Amino acid sequence: MLAAAAAVLLLLHRWENRPTAQTEDDPYAGEDESLTYYNGGWYARRDVETVLVMGVDKYAAQTSGDNYNQQQQADFLLLLVVDRTAGVCRVLPLNRDTMTEITALGLAGEQVGTFNGQLALSHTYGSGGLDSARNTGRAVSSLLYGVDIDHVMAFTMDAVPVINDAVGGVTVLVEDDFSAVTDQLPMGQVTLHGDLALTFVQSRGDMGGEKTNINRMSRQAAYLRGLYTRLQSAAQDEGFLTQLLLELSSYLTTDCTANQLNDLYRTVSQDRLEVLDPPTGETAVGDEGYMEFHVDEAALRQTVIDLFYEPRQAS
Repeated sequence: MLAAAAAVLLLLHRWENRPTAQTEDDPYAGEDESLTYYNGGWYARRDVETVLVMGVDKYAAQTSGDNYNQQQQADFLLLLVVDRTAGVCRVLPLNRDTMTEITALGLAGEQVGTFNGQLALSHTYGSGGLDSARNTGRAVSSLLYGVDIDHVMAFTMDAVPVINDAVGGVTVLVEDDFSAVTDQLPMGQVTLHGDLALTFVQSRGDMGGEKTNINRMSRQAAYLRGLYTRLQSAAQDEGFLTQLLLELSSYLTTDCTANQLNDLYRTVSQDRLEVLDPPTGETAVGDEGYMEFHVDEAALRQTVIDLFYEPRQAS
């Protein structure tokens, strides 16, 4: 009962403090439905496209099934915000442990209610396929105050070595102690090949140090920057994406068409990439013994405004 009451209070707090759209008393009422009033000023929505990319912590051979409450969590999440006008692709990493509103699905895939839980758990509802990916998109939209998620793209984590080796390996700076995991990741620059890439981006609890997801997210961001550089080079090969998609067919679930994926790849590889810092907040152990990340609401609201809105001056 106390947990339910706390969840209700949290949702009310998020609703009352969201970036708000105009009302009938707004000076711009009726002029543009996308206008938002925030922190003393008016903002209009940017013309951007969003793609939620997630790594599912189960492997390709384990992704089938009809159970609408399976165990495939979204272990790795980032939101691509593509601004074609500005020629920039911004990447917002999201902590899998973030506490937010999650939609529960019933046996027929219908929405049967919501609860407050780790963002990663949103993918456990559904068949483990596109319905689960879209449910994760729904949770991210809720976290970001209703921002539209245009597309979802889910990889099983064993796709990492496939993508990594397709671009010829990715060079990273190893700053964490992996000695309890492998002797192939000494401190310093290392070019990752095969399963070593997966070890680098996925290792967490077995490393003997930081038990939260924060250090791992920092490594994932570093890996993403290195991968982006390699993808830019690979983009010169006209057949690269087609071949890569063929190799990823058993690892990838998305609502994007082949043409949309090709357009997105060309855009992202040509635009400037900005990997943003993940939302700030506090990590704590929850009542059930699992890590919980509670975002700084004020900072997150500012991030949403910066990413998805631009100032609108009164005429």
